[in-house]
Amino acid sequence: MKIATRHLTGSAIALAALALAAAAAVGKWPPTQPLVPLAALWLALLGWVFHAALRRHLQFHDQLAFVQSQLELERRARALAEQTLEENHTALCRKIQQQDQVRESERNRIARDIHDDLGQHLMALKIELSLMQGSSQGIHPPIHRKIGALIDQLGLTIQSLRRIINDLRPLELENGLRAAIERHLSEFSRVNGIRHELDADPEAWKGNADHAIDAMLFRILQESLANVVRHAEATEVKVALTRRGDLLTLDVRDNGIGMAGHPATHGCGLAGIADRVTAAGGKFVIDSKPGAGTALTLSIPLLRPTAVQSG
Repeated sequence: MKIATRHLTGSAIALAALALAAAAAVGKWPPTQPLVPLAALWLALLGWVFHAALRRHLQFHDQLAFVQSQLELERRARALAEQTLEENHTALCRKIQQQDQVRESERNRIARDIHDDLGQHLMALKIELSLMQGSSQGIHPPIHRKIGALIDQLGLTIQSLRRIINDLRPLELENGLRAAIERHLSEFSRVNGIRHELDADPEAWKGNADHAIDAMLFRILQESLANVVRHAEATEVKVALTRRGDLLTLDVRDNGIGMAGHPATHGCGLAGIADRVTAAGGKFVIDSKPGAGTALTLSIPLLRPTAVQSG
């Protein structure tokens, strides 16, 4: 910039000298014509104006170049931040999927331990009580009746234990998502007295290559129905399952009291559902108004993103 200014100053001086030379060529020096010094003055003024304008233009050009360099730095920083965010999101999705796999594996282990250990002990205890009841028949009626009551109570305990095992490791999933959902909804209505309606697209029941998605959908349905029991005060639940191309959509609606304010403040496990759906590359939407019930809608691609599959 300083070199350019010196060049401009030299140009102005040269213009002034040129004006004086023109004046000397017209007449004698000092000039006797009054227009000659006036013309020289105008030429000098024009050179100064040109110098000032060009200097201002160069200053503006330097400022523009500086701003452009700053913008380029900001673009690079933003691109780096977006890349980092995408990498963190992909890592988070992998972590959530790994946690789901570990959780599912742990559920299966606990269910197996309960069935093989506690379940066998309860069955053995029931057999022993049945033998005691048979031996006390006609000998001691009060003890006979008491043992019968214990057997009945033990039978209820075994049924409850079987339900817990099935919740931990739903055997119906081995026969497909449809069997698991239909049985769970039937049991849900029987235990809680809440009517249910299932509307499923025939395409939704077709075989899914990724059984992890079936397990995830079933777990999400379990959590959604548990939220209805705990919070909704509903009398009816409608479940819809549709498939459009490679997109599977689950919709759970109740006619309960709804939610006022942000759903996360209710502690309903909805944040966990949202994390699972996001990790699978899907979308999760909650629609709820006080007195108008709650609708949970999630859409999951059956073909997972490559970045998520790599985990």
